[in-house]
Amino acid sequence: MCGIVGLLSADAPDRLASRIAAMNAAIVHRGPDDAGVHLAPGLALAMRRLAIIDLSTGHQPMMTSDGVTIVFNGEIYNFQSLRAELESRGYVFRTRSDTEVILNLYHAEGVAAFARLHGMFAIAIHDPRSNELILARDQVGIKPLYIAEHDGEFLFASEIKAILAALPGRPAIDPQAVWDYLSLRFMAPDRTIWAGIGKLGPGQMLRRNLGDGRQTIETYWRADLTPGALEPGRDYAREFADQFIAAVDSHIIAADVPVGAFLSGGLDSGAIVAAASELGHRDFHTFSISGDGAGGDDELPLARAVAERFGTTHHEIRMARADYFDALDDVVRAFDEPYGDATGAALYLLSCKASEHVKVAMSGEGADELLLGYTRATDLATLAKVERRYGHVPRSLLGLAARFVSPDRASILRAMAKGGPGAYRRGMAAHIGWTISDAEKAAFWRGPPMVPSFDLVQGWYSLADTVNPLAQSQQADFGTWLVEDLLMKADKMAMAASLETRVPFLHLPLVEWCQMTPMEARIGAHGQFRTKAVLRDFVATRLPDAVLNAPKRGFPLPIFPWFAERLRDAGGYVPVSREFHNWISLDGLQPIVARACANERRALEQLWGIAMFDRWCAAYAD
Repeated sequence: MCGIVGLLSADAPDRLASRIAAMNAAIVHRGPDDAGVHLAPGLALAMRRLAIIDLSTGHQPMMTSDGVTIVFNGEIYNFQSLRAELESRGYVFRTRSDTEVILNLYHAEGVAAFARLHGMFAIAIHDPRSNELILARDQVGIKPLYIAEHDGEFLFASEIKAILAALPGRPAIDPQAVWDYLSLRFMAPDRTIWAGIGKLGPGQMLRRNLGDGRQTIETYWRADLTPGALEPGRDYAREFADQFIAAVDSHIIAADVPVGAFLSGGLDSGAIVAAASELGHRDFHTFSISGDGAGGDDELPLARAVAERFGTTHHEIRMARADYFDALDDVVRAFDEPYGDATGAALYLLSCKASEHVKVAMSGEGADELLLGYTRATDLATLAKVERRYGHVPRSLLGLAARFVSPDRASILRAMAKGGPGAYRRGMAAHIGWTISDAEKAAFWRGPPMVPSFDLVQGWYSLADTVNPLAQSQQADFGTWLVEDLLMKADKMAMAASLETRVPFLHLPLVEWCQMTPMEARIGAHGQFRTKAVLRDFVATRLPDAVLNAPKRGFPLPIFPWFAERLRDAGGYVPVSREFHNWISLDGLQPIVARACANERRALEQLWGIAMFDRWCAAYAD
């Protein structure tokens, strides 16, 4: 695990070396154990290393005898089997690291190597044979990789702050990115907050010719959660158990340092700990967090029950209000961009605690998106009602009716005119219905006119090659919210504490198995509706009854009540940055502020995302 940076520039060698050093210094937290630099005419690569595998000989950059050079951030869980295959083909290894396996696999197979890697990665390869720089990001998008063009130069890095360190000044803020963030509370795919700085998407690779600067971006792997056909007699629960246990095992054994796990009171992290115990892994550390005033939402007792059942060395954090708000400036700096998920600071504090005991912590991200954990039974009831009401209506008539109703209603009718009743959720852009709508933003927006965020979110539903509305929602979650919110949070918060986070639910063989499952494996047999059905079967005999029977808690920390108290203490919302006022009218914001001070949950969530934009402006734009 590490961070990587790179720069293509016509600078003189000493200037090039100085700038790449500044970029590498900006991400020292990602790899305090080691550093390395590769310089070639017009090209510099560098890395920071957090030593996890092959502690003594895994130094990067690595180079083949004919000059192919790699820097790599991540972990490859099938590197041992790939190494054995390469050795049978005549490759000789000088280290025990997964980095050398990637390098030799690329040397042997070219860019086809990336699809064979099971892991999380951001890779940069300088290939003098083809005179190319090649970048690749893992299939699911666990590790970020940012790219930028500036004054004829090309830059890339694991974090934006490293790119900023090499630029003569701050780029312009992207107004569309701000507009969409206010609805999403995370950065939209394909954008960053800065104009001219982008990112590779999951399963993408970039090839840039070092001679003429020509560049292509290709997708070498794409998630497709279209449900398969139910095969009677097939034991999906048993297959999931085998795949999941193998995933957890691979994530533990691919380390030469202690591995632990974040442990909430839910099924996902509990399943990871249960699998680790079943595999015989001992001296296992687990970490949980809660906040003063959590009351009935406090998950520490449930997490403690799991830890006691499996005999882990358990650590708990009871977070006070002051602890949380004192950490926010560090969190904003670590994220690089506005980020409105209020659990970020809690994960940062938990990561700091975990890093005192382990270098690697496993986490349950991906289970809900992969196995339909968010969908409620009411979703199916609503879709059935829509089918009964509109299923017999000619689509042309639905399109005509859209001309005579409200804009929100018209969007739904137009979607159903094109895709039938199953397009109902796409038409309402359900993924942003609970945040800030385009109409609400217009009341306080000071920037230029923007493309509606509603249109962006509607497009997410076309990511799935299916008309199944639940699978469309699942695909939208998997390719957007999972990558840009949950996985970005896991990477940035853990790495800020020099901790590696691993996500076994997103192990590629498990993801590819889940993609082919029928809907019944995800939500149970017809009429049963059990979210994450195969996972529930797995934990049914493994976790304590109190955990199995506990309701799903989407936000168990008392952060929003704390926020409401601070607002009332301050007499309302008081911006901390000057830049904030260029984008948002405080007068126009007052209706949301008033509802937030009155402890209205939706208004508190809306204002929290705005407040985090304000703090980001103070840290990076003022």
